Amino acid sequence: MNTIPRHLSLIPACPYTLAVSLAIADVEKRQQGRAAKGKHPYASAYVRHYCGTRTIKADHLRRVMPEYSPHDRFAPAAVEYMTALDTLIASRGERCPSPLSQDTGARLFPATAARQRERLDKRSSHRINRQVNHESRLEEQKLRRYQQRLAQAKIDLTFQTPLTVGAWYAQQQEQEFFEFDIMHMVMAWLPQFASCQYLDPDWYWEEPLWLLMFDIQAEVKGATDEALIADRLVLPNRLTFKG
Repeated sequence: MNTIPRHLSLIPACPYTLAVSLAIADVEKRQQGRAAKGKHPYASAYVRHYCGTRTIKADHLRRVMPEYSPHDRFAPAAVEYMTALDTLIASRGERCPSPLSQDTGARLFPATAARQRERLDKRSSHRINRQVNHESRLEEQKLRRYQQRLAQAKIDLTFQTPLTVGAWYAQQQEQEFFEFDIMHMVMAWLPQFASCQYLDPDWYWEEPLWLLMFDIQAEVKGATDEALIADRLVLPNRLTFKG
């Protein structure tokens, strides 16, 4: 059986992760034996390995946790930092409680921090995609309702003559249609009526719709009774019209 010599075995290049690995190995070894673990086994072992000391002092804690401020009387006590550091190492970087900063967690467990960022990015991406899909569905529903209202307006226009189209036009203005859609509809509807035979729809493509409606009303006022009767005869029978 081939074994890798100890001096050639792979070890973490970063002093932080190396000290973490040694601390975890120490605690797990103690757990298999009868040696007492102590109050903060992971944190104590880590500080000892990283600082190369047996006695842990405030300066050692500051080297390990830069956020620790022993001279600030309002800052958390050393035991709180040791408890948080112990939890961080025991959870393999999954938990980084206060008063530790997230930077300390990422420094000691860069791989875990990378996985957590990846999970956050995936959740964020999923949330964004879900929001985009929701907005897309809303837009589709909005477009569908618009097309349905436009189709109904076209059906209603089918039963209008130039004499009555003014009231129809007033109703469509309240529907907030795009003017081009209504203009296109009216252009296709107009040529069938005798009272407006002298109005050429091509004259109005570059004009506002209200101008065309104004000219239709003017033509109706000057139309003969025969032309108005002919207009009504063009209308489909409401009882048989199916759209």
